[in-house]
Amino acid sequence: MASSTIPIFIIYSLFILSSFSSAKTPPKPKAFIFPIKKDNTTHQYYTTIQIGSKTTTFKVVIDLSGKFLWFNSNDYLSAAGSYRPILCDTLQCTVADGAGCTFCIINPPVPGCTNNTCSDYALNPFTGTQGYSGLGHDVLHVSSTRGDHYKVNNFPFQFSDPVLREGLAAPTFGLVGLGRTKISLPAQLVSAFKIREKFTLCIPSSGSNGNMIIGRAGAYTNPFQQISESLLTTPLIKNPASTTGNDVIGNLSVGYFVGVKSIRVGQTPLSLNKTALSIDRETGDGGTSIRTVKAYTSLRGSIYVALINEFVKAAKAKNIKRVASVAPFGACFDSNTITSSKSGGDVPTIDLILQNESVYWRFYGSNSMVRVSERVMCLAFVEGQPTLVGPTTAIVVGGYQLENHLVEFDLASSKLRFSSSLLLHDTSCSHFGAA
Repeated sequence: MASSTIPIFIIYSLFILSSFSSAKTPPKPKAFIFPIKKDNTTHQYYTTIQIGSKTTTFKVVIDLSGKFLWFNSNDYLSAAGSYRPILCDTLQCTVADGAGCTFCIINPPVPGCTNNTCSDYALNPFTGTQGYSGLGHDVLHVSSTRGDHYKVNNFPFQFSDPVLREGLAAPTFGLVGLGRTKISLPAQLVSAFKIREKFTLCIPSSGSNGNMIIGRAGAYTNPFQQISESLLTTPLIKNPASTTGNDVIGNLSVGYFVGVKSIRVGQTPLSLNKTALSIDRETGDGGTSIRTVKAYTSLRGSIYVALINEFVKAAKAKNIKRVASVAPFGACFDSNTITSSKSGGDVPTIDLILQNESVYWRFYGSNSMVRVSERVMCLAFVEGQPTLVGPTTAIVVGGYQLENHLVEFDLASSKLRFSSSLLLHDTSCSHFGAA
């Protein structure tokens, strides 16, 4: 009689095959998520990066006008076995659009000192320091909004000179660029995974968390689903000025600009020279940019004076008492004379009119007033200083004004979409994420 017993090696083989067939590969991602936190001392916003075959994890400041990722980390240096330089006269160097080629001979070569290496300038926007060094690449580890993990091979970055870390928030080791380059974080994720050319910021206030989503986020959790369906839209503008200057302006052509037509306090428009708000197509002077590395929105002198005068007048009409100014702010008030509302102090609203009377970016008290002491609150706008070399941007919308707004940079359609203050919707960036 034939035996009905199945040989053990067949059972084992079937088990192995079953294990392989049931193993799931992550689905094609639609978007990736990165945490955002605020450093209370420096007012800088940062995220977390994981890089290298041994997965070195560290924090980097977010810069909307940054060209690429740069950092200096001893932890990475001691574990950089998978680091490779981007050599001169290669396709990767062409994509990086480097500024030159460096030669540095150390045996064995180390990140930051390799021979025949495609190089570029990294900018610290807080100190104005620039560092010229070689570019390299390594594997970047990222997480999708679904929670799956992926690798980006040959992700370009610069292992920078340690002097560039001066002035950065204490928890951070560098800066990650989100600008209009082919080697910025969004551009590389779009290229690697063919996702939507878009990223969304939800920048938190002090003591809370936010998120950045790169790609098409899909369905948000409520109330963000409803909020995302009612975002206001305005064109993104590219500044033609390709210059690094010698200070903190960086390369304006890789930043994000919008067309502000006028400014309004309450229902009163400021009396302004309209040409000051537009971009000079030859020099790149003027215009309105958005920069997370600016703590507060800065305005060119004449615009700032007009804003201060009208805001003080409107505040007085609401029986808000002005007190001595506290640098760097030009108008401060007795907080006991400011009543509270769900969107912060009940003060005159400030509108950036972007296209017409129906498309404007409104700032309520939570984004227009900052507490500087127990009894004093100040208008959270500052006077911008002219640059020593190169063009001067008329208005730079800073991080404080972006806090607790949903701000979407749709690069595929060259549109900026933004929400009103999330506080009006009884939520904040600490609750923002993907379903």
